[in-house]
Amino acid sequence: MKIWFLMVLALSIGFSSVSLAKSKKKNQIQNFRGFVQSCHDGDTCRVLVNNKSLKIRFSGIDTPEIKQPEGPMAKGFTESLILHKIVDLKCEGMSFDRLACIVFYESKNINEEIVRNGFAWDSPKHSHGEYNLLMMQAQNKEIGIWKTTRVSPYCFRHKNSKKCVESKLYME
Repeated sequence: MKIWFLMVLALSIGFSSVSLAKSKKKNQIQNFRGFVQSCHDGDTCRVLVNNKSLKIRFSGIDTPEIKQPEGPMAKGFTESLILHKIVDLKCEGMSFDRLACIVFYESKNINEEIVRNGFAWDSPKHSHGEYNLLMMQAQNKEIGIWKTTRVSPYCFRHKNSKKCVESKLYME
């Protein structure tokens, strides 16, 4: 518990000059370093930056919703990688009330790790297909959520969408 407190204290003192302006401009990249406090699901976490708790959305990927059967498993995997650790964030824009970021831990792209290990879809609308190959490899290996997944998170959220009526695995 003392180590956790010291890390949080070091972050709050050492990064007091970090600007937390939330830009909606798609081309403005902001870099932060922070302490992962909690994760809501596999692609949304709270990160303490400059004494402010920011809601971070992992950009370009989509994990099962927490109420989907695979949701807790995806959340657990993300937590195993970064919970209570100091991460670097490369953020560009907003996704609803969350900063959309690529998350790094010890120089490792966590967004990629989540997809590579079979716990997320590539979200082509936002990633431009950046994670598609990793997703297909995980699907072919039937690892992570790909052992049992029957409905994409997008279709879980948009049950009546025409595209989801055609294919429950549709991803926007």
